Amino acid sequence: MNKIAYSYVDEHLISPSLICPICLDILEDPHTHTPCDSAFCRSCILQLAEPLCPICRWTWDDTIPLQYNISLPKANRLIRNMLDDLLVQCIYCHTIRRRGQFEHECQPIEERLVREHIQIIPRKKLVQYQMILSILGIVLFLLCIYYYRKYVFEKVIDRRSEIIKDIGYNIDYFLLETIYCLIRKIVEYSMTVFVINIGFWFSIICFGDRIISKRNNRMLKNLLEISIIVNLIIYSISN
Repeated sequence: MNKIAYSYVDEHLISPSLICPICLDILEDPHTHTPCDSAFCRSCILQLAEPLCPICRWTWDDTIPLQYNISLPKANRLIRNMLDDLLVQCIYCHTIRRRGQFEHECQPIEERLVREHIQIIPRKKLVQYQMILSILGIVLFLLCIYYYRKYVFEKVIDRRSEIIKDIGYNIDYFLLETIYCLIRKIVEYSMTVFVINIGFWFSIICFGDRIISKRNNRMLKNLLEISIIVNLIIYSISN
């Protein structure tokens, strides 16, 4: 397990008893000095210039390999379990795990972002191509209608002429007159519709939540408000 590959989560909350007195960092592969019961990192002990305990100043035989030195055995199971339970975060992929279970298949964020970016670029290009093709298709469709407009609208024009001849009345004028009458009726009854909308609006405000859902209540309220504004505009124009 590479110590450089992770950082500790909430390091300021970690117990001082898990700190190495030599490097002042969290213990790694801890060994306990039995005379003073102090724990040190294995790498820190091996790097000492003299075989001298920095806490109790006791000297040990440095000719004996560390794994066989009875004065510097591995730390007890309790300390190692506490260290293994510490939460660490991978500096590459930001995965958070317990230190004892840190090993994982890591994919650095930079590499992952590059791969995602490479996958996104073709999709963006595909969308752009689709938009261009759609626009070209619409333009071609309109051009076809324009060039063949006589064939497309010939039947409609002929049918309109036949209707005018049969009824002896200009159908365009008839439609315009009908629309004008409808607009006049709307203007005449705009105040009545306005009063009705006001009544519905107050009903929705007071009792809407009890009858319908909040979403439908909001939509209906907005619709009534728009209708009220339109009626006011129509009434003001007519007067």
